This record gives sequence, C-alpha cells and structure tokens, in this order.
Amino acid sequence: MTFDRYDRVTEILSPFSGLNHVATNVLENAQIRGTKVHNACEHVVRGLGDWNEDEEIQGYIESFKHWWTPDQWPNHRSVSHIESRFKCDELMITGQVDYIISGITSDGQPTDTIIDIKTSSRESKTWSLQGSAYAYLANRNGCNVHRIIFLRLRKDGLPPFVHTYVPNFEMFRKCLEVYRFFYRKKEERKCA
Repeated sequence: MTFDRYDRVTEILSPFSGLNHVATNVLENAQIRGTKVHNACEHVVRGLGDWNEDEEIQGYIESFKHWWTPDQWPNHRSVSHIESRFKCDELMITGQVDYIISGITSDGQPTDTIIDIKTSSRESKTWSLQGSAYAYLANRNGCNVHRIIFLRLRKDGLPPFVHTYVPNFEMFRKCLEVYRFFYRKKEERKCA
C-alpha cells in the first residue's frame, strides 16, 4: 500500500520540532543510528536474542533491556503491533507506531499502550503530539489506546527516561492545519 498522498505525522510536526536548526549531517547520522536501534529493539521484543549490535548502539540497547522486562507490564498480555503503519483517509494522514502493548485495566477493561523509542539527548515538545496522532490513528484502526510512552534510551546503557503522555489529538490537529496552510508545497495544496 502506498501513502504518497498522505501527510506523515513526523513530517507534519517537523516545522515545530526545532530540528531545522540542526546540521543536515547530524540529522542523517541520528536517523541511521535510530534505525539501527529500532531494529535491535525489535529483535529484543520478538525474543530473537541479541541483534548484531555495533558499538555505537550497544548502550541504547542495554538501556532498552533495562525497561523491557515482564514486571514492567503485569496487566498487559502481548505486543499487538510492531512497526505498524496506520492511516486516516478522512484527514489523509499516516503514522508508524513502534509498538502497541495490549492489556487489561485493573477493572478488567481492554487497554492499549503505545511505545515509541527515541535516542535523542532530550525530550521534544512535539513528542506528546506525535503520540497523540499515533493514538488517534491506532484507535481509528481498532485499537483502544489510552496511554502513550516515549522511551528516551540512554547511550551509556542506564535505564531509559520514560515520558508518559495523555492523548491530545486536538492540539495535533491544530498543528496539522498550520502545517497545511504554511508548509505544504504549493503544487500539493492545489491538488488537495
């Protein structure tokens, strides 16, 4: 399935992230590192053992392993989605969720938690909006997301920083409107 006509959540939020002030080569290196870390963490989640980890990402993987333990999720049954792309045809947006963990609340109700992995040195203001968009997309596609967790993995291998957010899709929707008004290419606006 192609998503060429859909706006990606991360692209929508990019003008608000502050990353436009970061050198291109730094962003490219961070993207390569992030892809390696995501692949290695997926191996851990799937129980496939250690990924061929290069030295550059070893600490991030150890950081993830500190957090990815069964006692972290006593009321959750399973990882229901891994690297899953969701879309909304009405808003013409798409986003790829790292993980969704399905479980039950203390009163027996089904609930899902989005997990997103980051290797940044600090939290971004856009993460809560990114997670909110992912929750919206996942819920439109049959999930029941009530919680969003962004794991900021640490290069030194210590336990990650855990950022928990409550979905706020209305704020994301405002960013979507601003993005489409100011940042979308003129040709694309004519087609929309």
